[in-house]
Amino acid sequence: MRKLFVILFFIVVLGLAYFSGIINFSKPTVEYKGLNSIGSEGIVDIYVKDEKPGLKDVEIFLKQGNNVIKIYSKNLDGKKEEEIRLKVNPKSYGLFEGKAVLMVQAVDKSLLKNKTVLEREINIDLTPPVISILNYTQNMINGGTGFVFLQANEELKSVNVNVGDVNFKCLKINQTYVCPFSIPYHFESVKPIVLNASDYAGNTVNQGLKINVKWINYAKSILDIDDNFIQTKVKPLSDKDFNNPVDLFKYVNVEIRKRNEDLIHKKASECKNLKPTFEGEFTYLENSAKLGGFADYRKYRYNGQIIEGADAYHKGFDFASVKNADVKASNNGEVVFAGFLGIYGNSVIIDHGLCVYTLYSHLSQINVKEGQKVVKGQLIGKTGATGLAVGDHLHYGVLVNGIEVNPVEWFDIKWLNTRFYDVYKTVGGAR
Repeated sequence: MRKLFVILFFIVVLGLAYFSGIINFSKPTVEYKGLNSIGSEGIVDIYVKDEKPGLKDVEIFLKQGNNVIKIYSKNLDGKKEEEIRLKVNPKSYGLFEGKAVLMVQAVDKSLLKNKTVLEREINIDLTPPVISILNYTQNMINGGTGFVFLQANEELKSVNVNVGDVNFKCLKINQTYVCPFSIPYHFESVKPIVLNASDYAGNTVNQGLKINVKWINYAKSILDIDDNFIQTKVKPLSDKDFNNPVDLFKYVNVEIRKRNEDLIHKKASECKNLKPTFEGEFTYLENSAKLGGFADYRKYRYNGQIIEGADAYHKGFDFASVKNADVKASNNGEVVFAGFLGIYGNSVIIDHGLCVYTLYSHLSQINVKEGQKVVKGQLIGKTGATGLAVGDHLHYGVLVNGIEVNPVEWFDIKWLNTRFYDVYKTVGGAR
C-alpha cells in the first residue's frame, strides 16, 4: 500500500512538473527577421519565444572563419517572448567583408534546459553605395519644388532628400531615382539640403546639394471674425461645447485644422503611383480671380482684439469665379479622397504620381469618388462655401511628398519643362 502511495505521489509530482513546464521537452522558438546582409551599421532582428516554462537566456554570436564573437547576451528570467533589435558594426568586431554566420542560442527554464540554436548565413557588406547625381534643381524659392535625378551602382533600400529636419522620399522609376522635394514654406532661413542613400546592408552615403534660394517674404494678414461667422461657420465644425466664442474659434482653427491637415498629409505621403501621370502644365479654376495667396500667415481678430494662439498658414490659393462654378481636375490622376474634411469642407484629393497631389476644397458638390481615374479638365465638383469658408470659392493646393508647395510653379509649362519634363526624358526615367 505504501509502495503504491509513493508511486502515485511521484506520478502526481511528475504530472505537476510537466504541466507547469518544469519538465518540458519542447524547445524555444527562434526567428531571425533581419536582412541577409549586414553593413557597417547593420540591424539584426531576433524573436525568441517559449510558452512553458519560459525563457532562461538568449545569446547571439557572429562567426567568420575561426573567429567567434558573442555580440549579445541576456538573462530573460522566465519571459515568454522577447524581441531583440541590435545595431551591429562588424568592423568593431574585427570582421571583414564576405560570408559569415549569425548564430542565436535560446535556452528555456525547464530542468532539461531545452536549447534551440539557429544559424543563418549572412553576407557582411561594408562598402557604401555609389550614387551618381544626373541632374538636380539648383535654383529654387522657399515654398517651391525641386527635383533630384540619380542612379546607383546597386539596389537601394531607401533614398531621401533631407531639407533640415523634413524628409522627402525618392522614387525608383526604371533605373533612375527621382526625388521631388521642397524648401518648406514655413522655414525662416536656408537649412542644409542633403541627399541620403542606404543599401540593404545598412550602409549609407550622404551628399550635400548646393541650391541657390530666392527668399520670398510671403504675405501676413489679419482677418476679422464676428459672432455670425462663429455661430454659422465655426460652431458646426466643433465636436465640443464652449461658452467662450474665442475658445471655440481657437479649438476649431487649431485642433480641428490639425486633424484635417494630418489626414491631407497622410494621403499625400502614400505615393502609391510611382510614375507621373501628369502631362503639361496644371490648370486652375477657369475665369477666376485669385483671392488668397500661398503661405499667407494669418492672424485673427475678434471684437478688435487679436486672438492669441490661433494663427495659421494658408497653404494654397483661393480662386473665385461665379457661384457654383465648375471645378475640373488640373491634371491626370487618381482620386484618393472625396468627402467632407472639416474646415476644408467638401474636398477632393488627386494623386498625380511621383508623390504629387492636388487638393480642391470648400466644394458645394463632389462629382467623383475615391479610386476613380480622372483626366485633365474632367469635372470633379462645384465651387462652394463649405467648411470654414467665407463666400463661394475654391481652395486649391499642391502637395509634394506630403508638404504643401507653391502652386504657381505647376501652372508654368516653361518651369515644368526645364525642371522636370526635359530632364526626365533625357535621363531615361520615362523609358
